[in-house]
Amino acid sequence: MLGLVRKSKAHMLSSLGLASLTALAVSTATAHTPYIAPTSFEPVMGKMASFDASFAEEFFIPEAAFNKGNFKVTTPSGEVVNPDSKAELKTRIVLEHELKDEGTYRITTGARRGATFLIYDLDGEEKRVMNPKEPAPKGAEVKNHFQSITRADTYVSRKAPSNGALKVEAVGLQILPIDNPTELFADEEFTLKILLDNKGMAEQEILVYKANQEKNKPINFTTDKEGLAKLSLPAGKYLLRARYRGPAPEGSKVPTLSHTTTLSVQVFENI
Repeated sequence: MLGLVRKSKAHMLSSLGLASLTALAVSTATAHTPYIAPTSFEPVMGKMASFDASFAEEFFIPEAAFNKGNFKVTTPSGEVVNPDSKAELKTRIVLEHELKDEGTYRITTGARRGATFLIYDLDGEEKRVMNPKEPAPKGAEVKNHFQSITRADTYVSRKAPSNGALKVEAVGLQILPIDNPTELFADEEFTLKILLDNKGMAEQEILVYKANQEKNKPINFTTDKEGLAKLSLPAGKYLLRARYRGPAPEGSKVPTLSHTTTLSVQVFENI
């Protein structure tokens, strides 16, 4: 791990888009999870870093580009800027950004409002409508009516890590790292917090998927009453995912919002 400084345990702690996916059955569409990940999680010794943003079922294998994102970079000083460049491909969005200062950077897709789903039962048969202007037919029993909100985050460090970029927006479902996510080591505990509209979410499930793992069976964690979770993982690359479906704000076009948020990290060998 070039340039990675080991700290003591005491100091650690596109055109394709999602629309084509959601044209499939709901069970298939919701299986696709957003992510953004650097081409390398190793500490950046130069100044340029690149990232892929996509929807996938296996991580980190891109399937459909995370289009319509509001991509932002938070610098080590806490300043929020646009990425230097963005290219939209069919399977992924590719970002490049110059890391001018040493320290840790947050890269986010921002919140993406996706398809709306109206699910209803008519004469004993379940139906799905994706056109927000098309109501359920007369006599139908509405089972669910929601819109998907997706976002994905990751972090990289240029040389020594720092904590100025460890912050999230005040709106939506967020994963806030408490310990720096660019200096995680195998089997050592690190802490994160799940927030909804800037409030900690008690008893919120977090699914952790290891990259390139057969069948991608996740590890389950649950937050405490403050919304905090302490994780300990073997070495490897991981996608952390939280999901929540709840009431939409007053005046929304749908009664329910379905939030999915992810964080991509690497846990390094503890040597």
